[in-house]
Amino acid sequence: MVIPQLPKLVPWVRFPSPAPEFFPLLPLVAELRESLVQPVQTSYRLCTHNDRKAIAFAQALLYCLSIQAKKMLCLASTTVFKNNNLLMPGTVMKRLLLPVMLISPAAVLAADLDMANKIRHEGFIQSEVMHTLEHLTDKIGPRLTASPQMVKANHWTLQQLKDWGLKNAELHPFEFGRGWSSESASIVLTGPRQQSLHGIPVAWTPGTKGAVTGEVMLFDVNTSADLAAYAGKLAGKVLLMGEDLKIEPPKTVIFERLSAQKLTDMKDYDTSARASYESFMTKAMRDSRMQSYKFNKELDAFLQKEQVAAVIYRSSRQGGLVRVFGKSHRVGETFPVPAMIIEQEDYSLLLRMLDRKEQPKLTLDIKARFHDEDMKSYNTIAEIPGSDSNGEVVMVGAHLDSWHASDGAVDNGAGVAVAMEAMRILSKLNVKPKRTIRIALWSGEEQGLYGSRAYVNDFLASRPEPQDPAEKALPRYLWSSPGWPIAPKAAYNKLSVYFNMDNGSGKFRGIYTEGNVAVKPVFTDWFGPYSDLSTGTISPLSTGGTDHESFDDVGLPGFQFIQDPLDYSTRLHHTHIDSIDHVVAEDLKQASVLMAGFLYEAAMADKMLPRKPMPTPPSKVQQQQKDLEAAKERRLRELEGKKALDTKAVY
Repeated sequence: MVIPQLPKLVPWVRFPSPAPEFFPLLPLVAELRESLVQPVQTSYRLCTHNDRKAIAFAQALLYCLSIQAKKMLCLASTTVFKNNNLLMPGTVMKRLLLPVMLISPAAVLAADLDMANKIRHEGFIQSEVMHTLEHLTDKIGPRLTASPQMVKANHWTLQQLKDWGLKNAELHPFEFGRGWSSESASIVLTGPRQQSLHGIPVAWTPGTKGAVTGEVMLFDVNTSADLAAYAGKLAGKVLLMGEDLKIEPPKTVIFERLSAQKLTDMKDYDTSARASYESFMTKAMRDSRMQSYKFNKELDAFLQKEQVAAVIYRSSRQGGLVRVFGKSHRVGETFPVPAMIIEQEDYSLLLRMLDRKEQPKLTLDIKARFHDEDMKSYNTIAEIPGSDSNGEVVMVGAHLDSWHASDGAVDNGAGVAVAMEAMRILSKLNVKPKRTIRIALWSGEEQGLYGSRAYVNDFLASRPEPQDPAEKALPRYLWSSPGWPIAPKAAYNKLSVYFNMDNGSGKFRGIYTEGNVAVKPVFTDWFGPYSDLSTGTISPLSTGGTDHESFDDVGLPGFQFIQDPLDYSTRLHHTHIDSIDHVVAEDLKQASVLMAGFLYEAAMADKMLPRKPMPTPPSKVQQQQKDLEAAKERRLRELEGKKALDTKAVY
């Protein structure tokens, strides 16, 4: 038998480890090594399976199929096994040959090893990812949606992508609401002793119009009746919004790399999990949120009527960390009085003073303003055009907006820098992708995925909004339904995949498939050239809270990478220390290289990535079950509330 010379680059494919009954054949496969493996040494060396020889043999057979040499395949099998007097069991024959015979060359989405080398060189040796991040954080700073800094970030990223050679760069507008910014803020304890406290204004709240001083008062209300008890007593007061919680000794690990065991656990599918596109909010939770929403509107009006000087909130983090949030940015719903978030420790100090009947006084000076010149916010869009005429697209994205407490380095300057660096790498290498590679830097993510949802709605797929004007006026999370049916647009069937980064600066350890089992072998292959950089864990689980959800929710392949947590959730997320000092530069380089590699492979693959079925509303049986569970949950909440009232009445 004459075995043709194989090309230097053949599809790099992983196969399952051989069955035990195949072990006797391994010496025989070794005899073919010189003629079969040498031409594919690159992929052979990168293979991480225990049985490299069996894989090399399978690769050679795959090549034979790729040139449609079925007779040669049969001859090779017959010659090899017959000449060595080995009887190959039927089950073994199937396990060895069927995976090869069933794989069409057009369907093999295989990693380009030559391009992987180029990406690695540009991404590690010529990296600019930290340079990009420094500009975002040190020169532009906090990027609250619709703020002047966010507008500046939009324009800078647009120009930078143009300078790197990307085409069709534009700002995609969407309706958002009021902009807001704060120049400075201070809070000082002026009695019974003097002390500077640490506080940050609540976003989308008014400034003080100069320093204001007021007596501190505890304001712990939950119902309309509670409000009535305070009527006529709050003018000029500085209110502590709710009782303090005991500061417990910390039990969390501050800085973490994912262990091998945790990564292994992520490989198991949770059969009890809801669909990735299904909201976590049950009907009972929505009822509770609706009740809170209505009460907060009543509270806002009450605070304004009572002429409260300011309100103070307790940070949700201890240890001196101030974790921020914002009030409504919607026109007509602006919070009426100045508001600050202070350290837990400072909040506890003020409450202890009140307990001892020592009347504390605070002086606040907040310089803040609203920006109503433009009620829209913007996504930054740019691309490397594809060569095919079919208009197919591969996307990468990260949210450009941040909170106002810090420079937004890990949330999500890191994701933006990696997405931009991946595009820079590919542009620098002058790639000519079959599919267009498009980057989108979203705004409004922190307020509810506004930017990415608007993009999907405008270009990919829309969903009907509530017909009831009162319901439509509510925040989206309070709508009774996400809207059915989904209406795909012209570009819906042209999007192959969207990749997202938004979990801090930790390196990529794998990827969540959102339950899409069909992409597992594809992603396994694409991680191959980078197996020395990442474990390449392929998890069937879903992850939420960021912009890939906007795509997945309408049935489009949208994925978030598995990242090392580091100290993202324990210290940095939405806090005042989210600065570039806490970014791990080497992790960002690794993430940039893998992101560029995945984008290139997706853009060059023979086929678009496989999809899950289009999302559908719950069946009648499922809906009945959900209603039953919601009723039980609602009843439990009512019982707990009644128990709390009874306890107060007794004591």
